[in-house]
Amino acid sequence: MFGYITPTKSNLTKEDIGKYRAYYCGLCHELKEKYGKDGTVNLSYDMVFLSLLLTDLYNEEEEEGNEKCVVRPIKEHRYISGIYTRYAADMQMLLSYYSALDQLNDESKGEKTVERLGKYLPDIAKKYPRQAGCLKKGLEILSEKEKQGFDSAPEMALIFGDSIKEIFAPNEADFFAPALRSLGANLGRFIYLMDAFKDKKQDEKKGLYNPLKDINDKSIVENMLLNAASDASASFEKLPLDDNLAILRNIIYSGIWRSYDKDDKK
Repeated sequence: MFGYITPTKSNLTKEDIGKYRAYYCGLCHELKEKYGKDGTVNLSYDMVFLSLLLTDLYNEEEEEGNEKCVVRPIKEHRYISGIYTRYAADMQMLLSYYSALDQLNDESKGEKTVERLGKYLPDIAKKYPRQAGCLKKGLEILSEKEKQGFDSAPEMALIFGDSIKEIFAPNEADFFAPALRSLGANLGRFIYLMDAFKDKKQDEKKGLYNPLKDINDKSIVENMLLNAASDASASFEKLPLDDNLAILRNIIYSGIWRSYDKDDKK
């Protein structure tokens, strides 16, 4: 949806980079299988993270394969898929629909994209009513707050985090669900704030809503981001992970900051 939950590949081993790429290709494979081109064009790093996380947490068997694709048509490449990769693909389409709808509402752009993705929404909502309902309700609250010009960035970030938390908990009442919801909510807070930070200048030029519009001290934004990232990492460390732990920790402690670090260099 936003693409901030990425690894820092320079800090990963060659083996872990290969594994991450295989999961990335696995999610692309599942999106293509179920949604065709509509799926593959919406592939994001965020749901690759979810696939890595849930497959490791629940010790699901990895399904490996080799294939060529439009992006890499010459040589076959490995992909890793499974139950939670397919789940992540469905969640990707759910998030992509609401992302497109948000752009349509804010900038009157992407009507055809909303129509195209909207045809998948009824089946996804029927299969995952808890996740779809939570996201829809949360984003409606967020939209209403935006229309009112609500300017508390921390509270807006909390609303967004709450709207996506159920996506991180595929099994409603299992032992890990509370920690997964907390991880999702806090990552959501971080993503919302990072997105607002990155878009601030552009939104000001276009006259669009941004919860950080009156905050010109970068250290204030940085403290908000640090707080959300710290809460996310605390929830993450409660989960018994092993197979993909190095990749996931790389993302949680380093990768999510890549966009912010790039801004510093500029």
